[in-house]
Amino acid sequence: MAVQGQSTMHNALHVFMNGSMSSVQGSANDPIFLLHHAFIDSIFERWLRTHQPPRSIYPRTNAPIGHNDGYYMVPFLPLYRNGDYLLSNKALGYEYAYLLDPGQRFVQEFLTPYLQQAQQIWQWLLGAGILGALIATIVAAVIVFARRKRRRNQKRKRAPSFGERQPLLQSSSEEGSSSYQTTL
Repeated sequence: MAVQGQSTMHNALHVFMNGSMSSVQGSANDPIFLLHHAFIDSIFERWLRTHQPPRSIYPRTNAPIGHNDGYYMVPFLPLYRNGDYLLSNKALGYEYAYLLDPGQRFVQEFLTPYLQQAQQIWQWLLGAGILGALIATIVAAVIVFARRKRRRNQKRKRAPSFGERQPLLQSSSEEGSSSYQTTL
């Protein structure tokens, strides 16, 4: 049962708005109803987080007409039972930033938009990553081969020649001695 003072204050606004809102029982059909009750889901979410009630606590009997767990919510189609809506907003797919922990808030507000964009363009990111890796591998291979070639050229220039390429003295067939001495 509703608190009398709060209930009459709530109902007075319905009556003041007139139109479909003036009939509290059928006011959900009026478009302004959403504006009147827009923040109620946030208040309900805060209550759910504070008390964490199980579904079994939702009344099965003795609630006002139309408010028991198994009763269908009319005139909404498709038909759902009242108890089906005892859900957190996370289960419904949205979250209030001011109800988040600081760490969750950072992820929700700053990282999530980028992650959503990355999910939409992941094929391009994968292709760019593979192409970048291929180009980096080719550049690294060219550098390695160039360094090896440079080292080989430097070794050839510095290499001492221990073996003779051309003899300093030519031995003639006339000279039968193997001595290199000359006569002066």
